[in-house]
Amino acid sequence: SKVLVRRILQQYGVQPRRIHDVQKGYRNESYAVDLPDGRAVNLIIYKREAGILGRIKNANYVGNFLAEQGMPARRTADPRIIKLQGERTEKFAALYEYLPGKTIPWEAYTKDHIKQLGKAMSDMHALLKKLPQGNLPSVADECRALLGRMEQYFADDGVCDAMARKLGLAISSNIARFTRILDAVSNLPSQPLHMDFVRSNILFDEHEKAKITGILDFEKAAWGPPVFDIARTLAFLIVDCKYKEERKVRKYFLHSGYNKRGLSNFTPTPLLEHLLNFFLLYDFYKFLRHNPYESLEQNEHFIRTRDFLLNRNILAKT
Repeated sequence: SKVLVRRILQQYGVQPRRIHDVQKGYRNESYAVDLPDGRAVNLIIYKREAGILGRIKNANYVGNFLAEQGMPARRTADPRIIKLQGERTEKFAALYEYLPGKTIPWEAYTKDHIKQLGKAMSDMHALLKKLPQGNLPSVADECRALLGRMEQYFADDGVCDAMARKLGLAISSNIARFTRILDAVSNLPSQPLHMDFVRSNILFDEHEKAKITGILDFEKAAWGPPVFDIARTLAFLIVDCKYKEERKVRKYFLHSGYNKRGLSNFTPTPLLEHLLNFFLLYDFYKFLRHNPYESLEQNEHFIRTRDFLLNRNILAKT
């Protein structure tokens, strides 16, 4: 509530002129706050989650560094993280400088938006090579944990039966093989990564075409080879940019954006394709975990994810 927001702002020594309505995200609630001097800040109240304090600290570590290097990354307005202690739970709040712009739907992305997305990731990767690991977790270890949950889920007889009866689908390959892929990628040179470089975390200028004004939500920041970041974003792009062919999305993002316009360079290898399959399968798994199977045929994102996995022989029709 805004009463709670005012109490938190008082602890930061901030007297608001106006508190805007809440914007709800996956793991936080965000409030834009206008100040009497015309500036604005962004108060974020994080939802209760195991390890969230460490994620907030890592997010601030990476975001502040990138902002200092001139990128439009979310930067703290005050280094303190406020602890909110309730009767049964504790939450945390943090205060950030306000970043202008807005998110836009993937289907509204033009080729210029995708190119700028590739360029921004490329520049980000180049700058982050200078930043030590600190307390950032290993992205390969985090993916191994995800793989373990997927293996357990898809090994369940009830899940297999429901997938076959209600969706006409089955897992067609041994997903445990991704363990070897994650081991192989782990041996590549590593650095800090964003790992959530997706539509909801990228702000574009409301007036200037395809200009990125904000890179948000570094809570999934991790340590690993850049191919993880690239594969994660590409998995979202090829599914969500429904009016563009996959080959063009790849061209705009990797060739025209990341390599041609950005400060880094990336040569696609089979490891990229394996990781792309991994993240597409993980998205498919999340659809199954969080939605009734009967409703999935009406979900366009699920249908596109399913079809990509069928084409890649990760899934098969029963």
